[in-house]
Amino acid sequence: MIVDGWYTCPACRRRLVKVERDSVLFGVPVYCRKCKVEWFPTVYLGRELGDDEPFDWNPSAASGQSR
Repeated sequence: MIVDGWYTCPACRRRLVKVERDSVLFGVPVYCRKCKVEWFPTVYLGRELGDDEPFDWNPSAASGQSR
């Protein structure tokens, strides 16, 4: 769950990882020391995706930018 630019623990709402507008996280373990639980969030372009939402692996192509 992303709140005010931070990925927070879904159980206790503690801030765990700073998420910028262009952040991409996939398969990265995030550990909550308070709950002692490891989470694997999927964050694409600063937005958390659900388990069934696909995302583009090349963000520059999705935004229409060329190299």
